[in-house]
Amino acid sequence: MSARAAQLRPSRRAASDIRVIRRSGRTLIKRSGSRRTAPLAILGFITVAAIIAGVLITQVVLAQSAYKLQEINKKLSQAEARQEELLAEMALLESPGRIERYARTNLGMIEPSNVEYIVAKVKVGSDNRLAEALERRDVPLPGAATAVGSTP
Repeated sequence: MSARAAQLRPSRRAASDIRVIRRSGRTLIKRSGSRRTAPLAILGFITVAAIIAGVLITQVVLAQSAYKLQEINKKLSQAEARQEELLAEMALLESPGRIERYARTNLGMIEPSNVEYIVAKVKVGSDNRLAEALERRDVPLPGAATAVGSTP
């Protein structure tokens, strides 16, 4: 055995001299007061930076939403104006005078000289009350109230 190996090999007497020394603190490295606050300061800085970034992102999203809302309101007002125009045009096209004028000029229709109604004798089973009422004119004829100058 060499001299170097003999020095590295623990002796039996050295093993019995080993004893456990307890540390007073839990940390492996003892730090001074300023070194203990450094991680807390870094964590605080990161937290503040994250809050500022969050507020800025929220402001950007709000600005974009406001811009989109403004465009939608502009389109809504244009659509409402167009609806008003279409309602006015519809009212103009639905007027009875315009329809009558169109029927006379473009379709060649004329107003009849007289209105005639055809009355049929109706026989309902063995009960002839309806037919008798029609003959006596107790029941008004359909359309008789609307016809002006009609001849029965």
